[in-house]
Amino acid sequence: MKLSEFVQNIEETIKPRESNNSKLELVLDILKKINSSLVLSEVLELVLNNAINITKSERGFIVLKSENGNLEYMLCLDAEGKTLPQELFKLSTTVVNDVYETGQSKFIESALNGSSDPSESIINLKLQTIMCAPLMTKNEKFGVIYVDSQILNKIDNKEVVEMFEILASQAGIVINNAMMHQRQVTANFKLKKAYQELEITRQEAEKLEKLKNHFLSQMSHEIRTPFNIILGSTQLLKSNNFPLESAEIDEIFRMLEQGSNRIIRTLDEIMEMSKIISGNYEIHQEKINLEGEVLKPIISNYEVIARGKGLYFIYEKSVEINEVLCDKFMIYQIIQELIDNAVKFTQKGTIRVKQFLNREGKYCISVRDTGVGISKEYLQYLFEPFTQEDTGHTRKFEGNGLALALVKKYAEMNNLSIDLKSEKGVGTEVFVVFN
Repeated sequence: MKLSEFVQNIEETIKPRESNNSKLELVLDILKKINSSLVLSEVLELVLNNAINITKSERGFIVLKSENGNLEYMLCLDAEGKTLPQELFKLSTTVVNDVYETGQSKFIESALNGSSDPSESIINLKLQTIMCAPLMTKNEKFGVIYVDSQILNKIDNKEVVEMFEILASQAGIVINNAMMHQRQVTANFKLKKAYQELEITRQEAEKLEKLKNHFLSQMSHEIRTPFNIILGSTQLLKSNNFPLESAEIDEIFRMLEQGSNRIIRTLDEIMEMSKIISGNYEIHQEKINLEGEVLKPIISNYEVIARGKGLYFIYEKSVEINEVLCDKFMIYQIIQELIDNAVKFTQKGTIRVKQFLNREGKYCISVRDTGVGISKEYLQYLFEPFTQEDTGHTRKFEGNGLALALVKKYAEMNNLSIDLKSEKGVGTEVFVVFN
């Protein structure tokens, strides 16, 4: 209902009562104020506070019909506008329900007079005045407003009841509008949330589809390439064009070994990730000598590979850590993969492996290189499965995008943190932190 129509209704209601102009103008002013908001909590507070004030009552409450059809307390206030506990109103539900069901107001003076049984009274106090009116529109009943006082009003009770009933009748329209607005806001919120969830689901579906396509493309490349090397090498062997002991034969066998290892590594990584995702991976934690059983064997192997590429390989330590509790296989895979990446992505310069204590006193291993580095845009995807910064069949470096995803999973399962800093064209440093 528009404010102009609302005011017109009030003016038509109070027009015959010109002798009560000052009081009715007060009611009209109140109704204009409560009609200024569509926030249900604000409207209820304005209505109840003003109902208590114009009737000079000590307290009051508003009950509204809930979704299950029962009347439930929405607001309980005293004359100062302070919230009261519901338990304070020991009401006979018969009176409230009667007002609600009949749609007729009730005015009761000296509520306990003539009754020896307190359970029949409206409340458990010796009240002097009670006013209770329905909250309704032309088409719907949805609540009750109630005020009471232990002090008999000194003004004309008939006049007070008239003002209270006018306020209640018009407040019903305002409260109904606020309730409809709240339902609309709630519905819009739920609809917006549903759209957001739908959009997230759509994006996830697209992401999964891209991931599936990328996975198939990566696997095809990672398996076909070494197989082609193996097939080509076997064809060369069949040709019998090379002496049995020659550099050419050695190179063919090296290619066969390299291709076979690449296939095995790809399949192993797929199986490892599958077991982790399915929850079938068992962790075998034990105390190990990290330097003797993990670091030195890996470093001795990659020192040879690094020298073959013309790289400097440096191993440093500023702390002696004899034992750590972890899954030996997982830790071995983490360190090996980080050093392997450092060597693979570095064409010149230095590979530096270091063990030390960080500023928080935690044991750390870092692997630093002077390789190609990682762009800031790609860093957020670095540990996601089947992702690579350089993709496609023309990429410079082999890989299926699973190794670093496994590193991240292994670290989480052993309570390790992986920190990384990198700059494109300068190099990368990865930190393994033992928490």
